[in-house]
Amino acid sequence: MLVLLAEIYKELDYIDKRILLLLDKLLIRYEYVPLSVIEGSINVPPRELALRLGRLSEMKLIKRSLTSRTGYRLTFLGLDCLALDDLVRDGVIAYLGSSIGMGKESEVYIAKSSKEALLAVKFYRIGKASFQKVSRVRQYLTNERSWLIRSKLAAEREYSVLSELPRYTENVPRAFGWSRHAVVMSFINGVELYRCRELRKPTEVLYGIFNALRAAFIHLGIVHSDLSEYNVVVSIVDEVPYIIDWPQYVYRDNPLHLEYLKRDVLYVIKFFKRRYGVSIDVGKALRFVKGEVNEVIG
Repeated sequence: MLVLLAEIYKELDYIDKRILLLLDKLLIRYEYVPLSVIEGSINVPPRELALRLGRLSEMKLIKRSLTSRTGYRLTFLGLDCLALDDLVRDGVIAYLGSSIGMGKESEVYIAKSSKEALLAVKFYRIGKASFQKVSRVRQYLTNERSWLIRSKLAAEREYSVLSELPRYTENVPRAFGWSRHAVVMSFINGVELYRCRELRKPTEVLYGIFNALRAAFIHLGIVHSDLSEYNVVVSIVDEVPYIIDWPQYVYRDNPLHLEYLKRDVLYVIKFFKRRYGVSIDVGKALRFVKGEVNEVIG
C-alpha cells in the first residue's frame, strides 16, 4: 500500500476504533450494517457520526453500500487496524514496518517485538481472486460467505499449528500471537524454494521438509495437504527449510488424509529430482513421514 498501515492506524482514536469494532462484531449478521444500527450503538451526535463514517470511508477502512438503504461494512484495511490494535495492546509487537511480501491470499509485514526481535506479521486477505483455488484445498472455508470471516478462520488455523508444531521440529516458523486475520511469527531471512536455482546441500533441505511433515503427522495428527515449492522458505545463511501456509491442513481422521500425504511427499520429491537431481524412494519417504521408519536418506 502507498500509505504504511502503521501510519493509518495512528490516525484512529477511541471512537473510530469503536465503529470498526462494531462492524467487525456484526460481520456474521450483516453484509452492510444498517446506519440505524450504527447510530443506536455508537453514542455520538448524528452529525459527528456522519463525519466519522465519511472519514473512515475516505481512509478505505470501511465501505458504504451503494443501495438506497445506507449501510457500512468493514474492509480488509479496517480489519488490519483492529488486529494491529490487539497485537500492540497485548505486547506481541511494538513496531510495524512495511510490507515485505504479497501473495494471492495474504500480505506479510515486518515487525519488531519490545525486545527488538524481528518478527513477521501475516495478514490473510482471502478474496475472489484466490477463492477458486483456495476453496479446492481449504474446504473449511466453503460455508462462509464473508471474505473477512474466511480470512479469520485461515489465520486461526495457521496459528493453531505454528504455536504447537515448533515444539517438535525446527522446520516451521514459530507463532507468537494471533488476532482476527493476522498471525505474528518468527521472521525468516530466506527465499521461497522455487526461487532457489541451486542449493549447497539439497538432500539435507529435503530431509528438513520431511522432518516437518513427520512431526506434524506424528505429534499433531495433521497433513499439510498443499505442499509445493511455493510454501517452503529456505534460510539464506544455513539453508534450513521452513514449511509455511498451514491453514488447509487435514486431520488423520479425514478419509483422504493418506492421499493428501502421498501427494505432498510425491510433489516435493519430484521437484527436488527435477531441480537438484536428488533421488528419493517415495515409499520409504512416506514410511518415514508416518513414523514407521527412522531414516529416509542414506
